[in-house]
Amino acid sequence: MFSLQVGLTLAALFVCAFVPGFFLVRRCRWSPLEKLCGGIGFSLIVLYLYSWCFCSFAPRSFGEPRWTFRLAALFCLGLGIFIRHDIFRLARSFPVRRVLAGYFFLLFWTFVVLAMIRNYSGAGWFGDWLEHFQRSLFFLHRFPAHTAIFPGYILPARPPMMSVLAAFFLAQTQDRFEIFQIVFVFLNLLTFLSCCLIVPALGGLKRRILPLVGLFAMAPVVMQSATYTWTKALSAFYVVLALWFYLAGWRKRDSGRMVACFLFLSAGVLIHYGAGPFCLFLALHYLLLVFRKRERRWRELALIVGSSALLLATWFGWSFAVYGWQETLASNTAVTTGQQYAGHNLEKIFGNMGDSLAPRVLYSPLVRSYLEQPFLPGTIRDIAFLVYQANFLFSMGVAGGPLVVWLVWRGLRRRENARRERLFWLLLIPFCFAAGIAVVGERDPTGVAHLTLLPLEVLGLTLLAANFSWRRAVAFVILAGCIVDFSLGIFLHARIENLENSPERTVFPGLTVAGTVLAIGLPGPDSLSRTAWSNWFFKHHDALCRQWLQELSEYRLSAAALQSARAPLEHELQQDDALWYGWYARNDGTLTFLGDHFTGPSWHGADAQTLLLLALFLGLVWRMGMQAVGIAPARVSPKRSGPAADRSR
Repeated sequence: MFSLQVGLTLAALFVCAFVPGFFLVRRCRWSPLEKLCGGIGFSLIVLYLYSWCFCSFAPRSFGEPRWTFRLAALFCLGLGIFIRHDIFRLARSFPVRRVLAGYFFLLFWTFVVLAMIRNYSGAGWFGDWLEHFQRSLFFLHRFPAHTAIFPGYILPARPPMMSVLAAFFLAQTQDRFEIFQIVFVFLNLLTFLSCCLIVPALGGLKRRILPLVGLFAMAPVVMQSATYTWTKALSAFYVVLALWFYLAGWRKRDSGRMVACFLFLSAGVLIHYGAGPFCLFLALHYLLLVFRKRERRWRELALIVGSSALLLATWFGWSFAVYGWQETLASNTAVTTGQQYAGHNLEKIFGNMGDSLAPRVLYSPLVRSYLEQPFLPGTIRDIAFLVYQANFLFSMGVAGGPLVVWLVWRGLRRRENARRERLFWLLLIPFCFAAGIAVVGERDPTGVAHLTLLPLEVLGLTLLAANFSWRRAVAFVILAGCIVDFSLGIFLHARIENLENSPERTVFPGLTVAGTVLAIGLPGPDSLSRTAWSNWFFKHHDALCRQWLQELSEYRLSAAALQSARAPLEHELQQDDALWYGWYARNDGTLTFLGDHFTGPSWHGADAQTLLLLALFLGLVWRMGMQAVGIAPARVSPKRSGPAADRSR
């Protein structure tokens, strides 16, 4: 039954995430890759608008939107049959086939990694994965508007588009967490497609798919963004897509591409507010440097403003009407955490900038001390995790990050590059880096690159791929860095996230009572950090609370001590009705991860998915190594001799 649900979900994703938008752009004078990526971008916008209108405005007497969403999926299937000749024509394009082959490999690779994960963990990361699941259930089951969102937000704290899309695809089968994980993996990996599209703008003479596939597969920041159920990667897809359409519309003086650019940016903002700095930069660049030279500029500006405003109004207009402007604007996490900071705002911004460039976890014992835990591999994983996720430079790889800086510097100095595009990148990179750090509310000494800088990071990885075949030495440096990144940032991380309690070992302790002393989660020799324990607890939330309540009755405690112990557990059980409206009760009090369907030895054993991932890794390294060996060595100018050489002296 579960396999059938997975198959139906993937079929719905492939059809509904492409067909409606491709129907709109199939006659445009765009390249095949532009039609592929633009079709996906518009499809998700169409699905969002359709789902949002029903979830927000349909009378509550209509009930849940399951059958409405399923009819929409059937309509997409019928529409795909109607335009099948255009789809087959697009599929015959060699660049499209090559890019899709790379995406399918990445999808399979990521599913293998996801099959290893049984608990989310990593440094102090807590709760986002569960929050976004509850937000999707909010729209799927049409919870009351003022339902509190875990772990203490209200709905306007984050934009809704990806949660609404997840609700649409969950409605095709069942509201299971494993299905939710699959939907997010599929959508988050779409960033690869837009990065394939933008390769020529970064100096790549050819769209070399294998290096980009390898860099994405072995980049910890990409795999974490794909497997951890949050929204930043799909927002990055729209940002990179918008950048390409902006540059193409600018070069070709094409109003259609320019309007599409800002519509895609608006969609990125509706997925994650981290797209805001890129939206602001492109708006300023367009108005100050591009607008006055455009043909029919006022008509183009009216289309840009009108279409973008209408799309953004679907969320902000509704939220203003339901929650009020103050709750809508002030509930965002950047605002709420910023209000908690007692220091000066500029001090916070420059401190976050410095810590996002120089990983303090590597040189500060104070920062490392809070990562210490009984299980040594967990400590090593958390240190590597912060280096790869929270640091802007090393998020692109231990070797890739410094190499990206050099490639950017080299590219901006080359005179053969178009002057105006060189200026574009020279302005965009520092502006979006500084603005992306500035909008972060909290002061975090471990770095904040993971919050808003993912579009810049995937652009850096794409720049590496575009230059993979430039020099043999560069290719081997990139490949060596990928091996280190995979080992510390993906494989070790996935193995730690695979840990669960078993008869042989207790990784996440439960309830213990010594005399009259009650303890929950008391660390043992195989325990991870307290944050990892909290993520595990909320995975099994209701089941554990009921189990511990039953265990309490077996201990000889005074009435006062027993009541004091029972009260918080009973309060936690009430959250199922208050926040989830009975979802935990309908699902045995626990969330089942995709990795729970592939249970195996927790650490020392070699389960099937681990062996498969290692086999894929070795095969990918071999293919990239063979491509690197085939690169011609750098040419050395011959030394001049004879009379000509003498005259040169």
